[in-house]
Amino acid sequence: MNYSLRIIRHYIKKLLFLLILCAIILSMQFTHKTASTGKNIEEYYLTRLHDFEKSLSIFIKGVDTRTAAKELQQLFFQIRIDYKKVAVLTEYYNIYETKLLNGPALKWVEEDNPQQIFEPHGLQVLEENLFSTPVEPDYPLLKKESERILAITSVLVREKNLAYKFRDELVFEAFQSAITRLITLGISGFDSPIAQHALPEAKSTLESFQALLSIYKKTIEEKTPESYEKINRLLIAAIKYLDNITSFNSFDRLTFIKTYLSPAYTSLVDIKTKLNLLPQNDRQPVNPAAISLFDTNTFNINSFSPTSRYRVTKERIELGKKLFYDPILSSTGKRTCGTCHKPELAFTDRLKTALAVDEETYLLRNTPTLWNSVFQKKQFYDSRTSVLENQLSDVVHNQEEMKGSLKESVEKLKSDQTYSNMFTKAYADENEKITLYNTANAISSYIRSLVSFNSRFDLYMRGDETMLNSKEKKGFNLFMGKGKCATCHFIPLFNGLVPPFFSESESEVLGVPKNKSKKNAILDKDEGRMNFTKSTIHQYAFKTPTLRNVALTAPYMHNGVYNTLEEVMEFYNNGGGTGLKIAPANQTLPPNKLSLSKKEITAIISFMKTLTDAPLN
Repeated sequence: MNYSLRIIRHYIKKLLFLLILCAIILSMQFTHKTASTGKNIEEYYLTRLHDFEKSLSIFIKGVDTRTAAKELQQLFFQIRIDYKKVAVLTEYYNIYETKLLNGPALKWVEEDNPQQIFEPHGLQVLEENLFSTPVEPDYPLLKKESERILAITSVLVREKNLAYKFRDELVFEAFQSAITRLITLGISGFDSPIAQHALPEAKSTLESFQALLSIYKKTIEEKTPESYEKINRLLIAAIKYLDNITSFNSFDRLTFIKTYLSPAYTSLVDIKTKLNLLPQNDRQPVNPAAISLFDTNTFNINSFSPTSRYRVTKERIELGKKLFYDPILSSTGKRTCGTCHKPELAFTDRLKTALAVDEETYLLRNTPTLWNSVFQKKQFYDSRTSVLENQLSDVVHNQEEMKGSLKESVEKLKSDQTYSNMFTKAYADENEKITLYNTANAISSYIRSLVSFNSRFDLYMRGDETMLNSKEKKGFNLFMGKGKCATCHFIPLFNGLVPPFFSESESEVLGVPKNKSKKNAILDKDEGRMNFTKSTIHQYAFKTPTLRNVALTAPYMHNGVYNTLEEVMEFYNNGGGTGLKIAPANQTLPPNKLSLSKKEITAIISFMKTLTDAPLN
């Protein structure tokens, strides 16, 4: 018996040894394969960086010899093309450097130190000088700025161990990020707002993506034989489509996205799934498994909360909804969250500015919709908090809004058996059920559940061709192109959450007037975000709101100054505060007129109305 056991143990040990040996061999093969692929990516990356360096050097020589503006512009276009070929990787791996290479030509600050204001640098600064003025270029500025860009590029070239940095799963994340950026920013003119060089750059991006993807051709075909050919056909067709476009303003972006870019995105996600390269976490803003940017499940609610403790559950939503309409949170016993955020009015109140708790005076700002408010990294018009729970606490304790006390409300809730039961179900894992945090979290969970992605526009993007008419389609193309709306209201959320990482919510300085008078316009005195950060760069800055359900949320702007979308469009069409001659020095909205005709404005508004999908009751 003992002998038999020894024989069995011997063979078990032998089997385990063989299994471990096989695992080591497979691991070595995988490591070699990954390192080999990484080496090929590295070679492509460095080649493109050197091309970028060369075009920069040629441009600098042109500046040194005082080359005429038109010739410098052509040299600049080549710089942009070479940049876009490497940007498929750098804009994913080198986020900080990207801000210095290709950030907007606007002053900026870091979140944790808003007092230190940084001057803009990079390609868009060069573009602004080369294309925005008819006078002779500022050669010293062009020289200094292009040499700065060259220095940053040299740092990227010298980076070590790139082959191991370019791991397959991260490279494919970079691919997905590049397509997302192209859909949301690239073809809108975000990177080239003055020269309008977006379409040649889009072609360069697609060519680079195609070249990088070809490095994985054999790997993809081994796992999913048809997938490589499918996505490659889409890229070839997209590039050919761009070759036939002659005008930035006439470009049919809707067809381009729907016919080429969205299917390419879907195909890439399919490849990542079959290669087992999808990230295994739920903390990314974009759901890794979502097959489109226009799906109902594209964005991951959990990513927009600090930790798993804030997670949304059915029980918390139910409890939060009951608390949302309960006056127990206010000092008067009459006011609720629903007083200002009425569901039948898309969770607004249709007032110019909200009515105060005394029911006689009015607050400083307009009541924003709560639909999709979870998909922001900042709350309130002045972006003073990042967490919905903190927003709720701020509102409850505000002396003009609810004049309440969460602490006192919690004591009242503890004596209510219905609430006691609901809190117990919603927070079963916690020792103390009814707390200040849990009360705020429950209401915030309800607000997080207010998600709407089933508008006619969404349904069209998912395949229902009957959802948009020709006027609405034209409106989308104007929204994304000539109207420049999408350079602040980023698709698919149509708010200020910046693609492709969706980790930062933008604020803008528009120069909003106090009243609708055009001849005697006065800048609204509300200094917005500066009241919170104390940074002069944020004076008159307000968070970019969502345009989803915008047809239901009048009046508009932070102070409710405009009653109609037509009035809003006229304001933008004339250059915002600049057009009214009241623009603050730090206005971030481009001051130039958009030159949109009345028909074009009507088309844009028609499109915006297709973003309505919130239930009316």
